[in-house]
Amino acid sequence: MTAMDATDATDDARMRLMNLSIVLAEEGECGVKELNEDDLRAVSTEEEVRRYYESGGAEVPVGVLERRCKQAGGGRVCMSRTEARDPGLDMAKRSALNSHADAAKDYRSHVFAHGIPFRKHGLFPLDDALLTELSLDASLRPFQKAIPGGERGKFASCESWAVGDEAAQRGLDLRYFYREAVSGQSLYPKLVAVARVGDSGAIGIDTWTLAHGGCIETILDECTAELVKCYCAPCCVTIDLNAKIKKPLPIHTTVRVDVEIKSMESNGLRIWTRATLSNPAASPADRVLATCEAQLCDAGMLTRISTEQ
Repeated sequence: MTAMDATDATDDARMRLMNLSIVLAEEGECGVKELNEDDLRAVSTEEEVRRYYESGGAEVPVGVLERRCKQAGGGRVCMSRTEARDPGLDMAKRSALNSHADAAKDYRSHVFAHGIPFRKHGLFPLDDALLTELSLDASLRPFQKAIPGGERGKFASCESWAVGDEAAQRGLDLRYFYREAVSGQSLYPKLVAVARVGDSGAIGIDTWTLAHGGCIETILDECTAELVKCYCAPCCVTIDLNAKIKKPLPIHTTVRVDVEIKSMESNGLRIWTRATLSNPAASPADRVLATCEAQLCDAGMLTRISTEQ
């Protein structure tokens, strides 16, 4: 079926619903508000139209309720995933179970074993030079972020708002690589990442060719946190992030992120990081697109301290 055929079929279906609504409104009880053209755009079956009129207007199709809502932009009749979740998956409980001193070792073990799964909606071309270079570098370990699991020492790979195939489908494809500290060269490990922003990550979809500033800041926030999670605190939280966007990031452009740990204080409770987002294909003067400094807190350590008191 061609796109034109599909459009014609949709128009025919809507016309049938409209004709049915007109007939039932004339046959039904007085006082029942007739379903108008806009209402019928939210109705998918003739049965919904029939139930509405047969119930005297009491059984309003869900889609119609959502459109008639007086809120700007309407509303949704749905249960949030938070309300529907299994109590056994409570994040606070899982984080507490994985707040032990050597939890970072367990985190690395999990994410390195799973690597970066294939992304059906990935935004990188087959021959991306930078991604291929990093993937073939034996000193780097590719990985995808994870969250605490339901048992001590267990973590679960996950899709998130910013990472994974679902994120790529929404317009941001971010991939991490971890590098262990090299004796005599660096005190802490480092993280290298690559990212591409697609059409849906632009300032305006189909109207701009630049990535939204929120995408740039998200990339920096994610990368600084993942370095700290791998190194010492898989249950860390970002408590301060100062990002500076120096140049625009064009969409569909591969960029590199380099992250390092600047310092750690209070026995590792507070961790300062620094990240640079750059375009390797640009001239040296235009290469750096954004930088940030982020402070993170080891929430797992706070949990251990509170339980020991």
